[in-house]
Amino acid sequence: MRILVTGGSRGIGKDICDVFTKRGHEVISPSREQLDLSESFSYIPEKIDILINNAGINKIDSIYDGEDYEEIMTVNYFSPLRLFKQCLPYMQKQKYGRIINIGSVWVDYAKPGRSAYSASKNALHSLTKAITSEYSSYNILANTVSPGFISTDMTFQNNSEESIKELIGQIPVGRLGHTNEVADLVYFLSVNNSYISGQNIVIDGGYSCTAK
Repeated sequence: MRILVTGGSRGIGKDICDVFTKRGHEVISPSREQLDLSESFSYIPEKIDILINNAGINKIDSIYDGEDYEEIMTVNYFSPLRLFKQCLPYMQKQKYGRIINIGSVWVDYAKPGRSAYSASKNALHSLTKAITSEYSSYNILANTVSPGFISTDMTFQNNSEESIKELIGQIPVGRLGHTNEVADLVYFLSVNNSYISGQNIVIDGGYSCTAK
């Protein structure tokens, strides 16, 4: 199958690309120069079977002072919407498609400074549910995969070393998640799944069960 992965150069996205490639699938992961999600774009490969909207940005700022809402919403929500619309005709024609939107534990929880990020990921999951409602009859399934605290550059960028230690103490399994664990879940939902759709599947080591 032919897979389009955004944000595939590092972290979760790189491991997603790797897991598909190792299992014999054709993976297309455009560079930012090829596909700048912060702007309008026209580049899209043809005949995509699986679309994985992984790329995202998170800028920490208060609701009052934040000036990046538009950029965050464009990258995290409007660009995945545009990509889906461009992939849709082929998926409808072949009566097969899988959409995985990478969300966040902050779909369901709030934290100071993350209002724009939470809003964008909530909008993205709403897209997941809308796709399920409108296109399941074409065998097009969509799910949101929402990681908690995963060992990525973004996690370490947005949290101090002390905060990371504190967070690990709040995760029942006692560690940060690994990027390959998210990639394996994405692969299952994309390739081995024929009935799960419209769901927000959280992968967070149990954090959301005890989060305050």
